[in-house]
Amino acid sequence: MWLNKVFLITFLRFLLFLFFMLHALLYLPGYAQKAVVVVISSLYLSTALVNYFYSFKLRRLNDYIDFFFLIPSALLLEEPLAIFSLLVPSLFSFPKNLVPFFISVLSATALSVYNFGLKGLLVFPLTLALGISPSSVELLRSLQKDRRYFLELRRAYRSIQKELSTLEREKRQKETLLKLLELLDSNGPEEYLKGVKEMFKLKAIKVFSLKDGSVKECLIDEGSLTISVPVGLEEGSALVVFYLNHPAELMDAELKENLSRCAKMLKLYIAGFEDKEQAVKIAV
Repeated sequence: MWLNKVFLITFLRFLLFLFFMLHALLYLPGYAQKAVVVVISSLYLSTALVNYFYSFKLRRLNDYIDFFFLIPSALLLEEPLAIFSLLVPSLFSFPKNLVPFFISVLSATALSVYNFGLKGLLVFPLTLALGISPSSVELLRSLQKDRRYFLELRRAYRSIQKELSTLEREKRQKETLLKLLELLDSNGPEEYLKGVKEMFKLKAIKVFSLKDGSVKECLIDEGSLTISVPVGLEEGSALVVFYLNHPAELMDAELKENLSRCAKMLKLYIAGFEDKEQAVKIAV
């Protein structure tokens, strides 16, 4: 890729050399002026060939070396068409390096003013357009590649963020489960429920005895801010009612899942109730 680019730049420099050389030999009247243009053009071609055939690079100087030869040649040539030769070096580095581009446009405009007076300022927008247009397609492709890259980066970020959220949720669930396992060392259901109340910062917890087991699923009451979880016992069933502090907690699916787990673990302490009437059996 580098060799192809170097070859193209060298070929463009050769065409510029050919333009100045032929115009000097065919149209310049004075021998002295003709000789100076021929010498400058020859040095320009020699520099281009040295840069192509030898391994060392002129680095940043390679973007500006053309102006040292083209500007004096264009002045000595006294040919208005030579204005456009100053735009060629800007194509070598645009849009990576904008300095040669501005030097090309300003020097071409200055040469036009030198040849045509103030009327030459009209060349400025023309040279600006001619300098940008050859690289517009490449610039557009570069912007499209950058856009695709950022879109892929954003999708990857969303995916990582989703995975991180899942890992954080699993971590919280694991920590909650470990704390619940520690609460199982409680001496009785009252102590266990007090631990659950402190752990989730609940307002209160009440356990009701259900006669017929009519409640089959978790119930949410927005009026009383409660989550009621039915629990099947060895003998009968119970309804564990958790009293929350804020309406927003009713929408917390993770909290609802944890409270449901806490209620079901209550069967480890209670086998059943002797009194089957629906009434409060435990309140903390």
